Amino acid sequence: MLDRRTLLKGVSAGTGGLLLAPFLESVAARAAGTFVPPKRVIFVLFDNGWNAGGCAPMDLDLNTKTTVSVPLAGKELPHDLKPFAPFQDRLTIVQGLHGRHCAYGHGSGFAALSGVKGNDAAHGETIDAALAKINPGVIPLLALGILAGGNTTTAYGVSAWGRGAPIAFQCQPDRAYESLFGRIGATRNDFLARKNLLDFVAGDVQRLRKRIAGPEREQLDGHLAALESLSRRDSLLSERFANGALARHAPKQPAAKPEKMTELVAAQCDIASAALVAGLTNAVTISSGMGWIKTLYTGITGFKTHSIGHGQQDPETKLAGMEVLMLYRHHIATQAAGILSRLQAVPEGKGTMLDNTLLVFTSDCAETQHTSGANWPFAMVGTLGGSIKAGQYLSYPLGAHGGGNKPQGDIPIRQIDTRSDPANPAINALYCSLLHAAGKPCDAFNGGSIAKACGPLPELLS
Repeated sequence: MLDRRTLLKGVSAGTGGLLLAPFLESVAARAAGTFVPPKRVIFVLFDNGWNAGGCAPMDLDLNTKTTVSVPLAGKELPHDLKPFAPFQDRLTIVQGLHGRHCAYGHGSGFAALSGVKGNDAAHGETIDAALAKINPGVIPLLALGILAGGNTTTAYGVSAWGRGAPIAFQCQPDRAYESLFGRIGATRNDFLARKNLLDFVAGDVQRLRKRIAGPEREQLDGHLAALESLSRRDSLLSERFANGALARHAPKQPAAKPEKMTELVAAQCDIASAALVAGLTNAVTISSGMGWIKTLYTGITGFKTHSIGHGQQDPETKLAGMEVLMLYRHHIATQAAGILSRLQAVPEGKGTMLDNTLLVFTSDCAETQHTSGANWPFAMVGTLGGSIKAGQYLSYPLGAHGGGNKPQGDIPIRQIDTRSDPANPAINALYCSLLHAAGKPCDAFNGGSIAKACGPLPELLS
């Protein structure tokens, strides 16, 4: 095995130094016998709520008066969560937590991840920031926003390091790319029209490959594949850019940046994947709507987001508002599942990067638009190195229910009015549990006056 000095020689000073440094540090730690895989967290938030029983398996009775845990093996996932089916053994669905003390109508803003009342400003630390501090990467927390229908570059409203310390979200994928990997190409629109990123570090990569073998080389291949994936989606366009065809036949702005909501989600998830696999960060938050209903659902429909949340029929797609929201959540889940697939393909320790990762998928305003926070569902994929009990549907006592499954088109919609018991744990208890799982136990995360409802959830921890 190479020692750290030998391994870094001839690489760190090259163009690939920044991109390869986290990988080199990892290999050096293995050689020294000190490598401990970092625990990674990914938060993916969407707006307009879960809409009643949207995250519960389709064949389960939700009329529970006690806390229940049901294995997810063999259960049919709702349409929203079907993209996570390949990871069903790692999936945990939690229902019955509440956010009555902090939820707010059109989006709970900072309160969604802090459990602290006052959504319009940062009144406390958010859980993504707290977890980012445990295993900080080059970038402690990569915050990416989805705001279709505007030209906003950065926005606030979701995450904070603490009271009065909000975290800026980068809402333009090309700017996010530049901040992580540097400018490539000669135009501002190089996000979609650039040469292969690895062309710029080819010399460093070739020298490094000659020095390593076995698992380390396999890990390097995964590391590089994640970076390369950012260029792969538009390879034909890149070739035309390289040979000058676009310059000859296109206007000054040859390649449009992602603008539709569907495009923005895909682009930001690609960037998140590359940053995680490259070791630039161990914590990512992606927020669609930025804590409010601020984005359009372009790529699905151009109808008003607020009207969709009220269940109005979309004149463009002819779908009911609830169906549009299910398509919206399904698309975001699909892109989030893509991140998990990339992590699963990269060896780490005795398994893969996915083994040490947790993805949290939830709404910024609990179960529905105009929420009271009575029930705040969560879907989580991963175990954080085995510290979380996965493969279960965990439901705390639920109150009034009605209806059943009502097919509309090809999408079965659960007509369920789900309200949790007032004595149930708060969302803070889940966040407290995540800190325990990440190796930093606490008695109550931002508990305050509701501390008794904010301890860790024993049903969740291994």
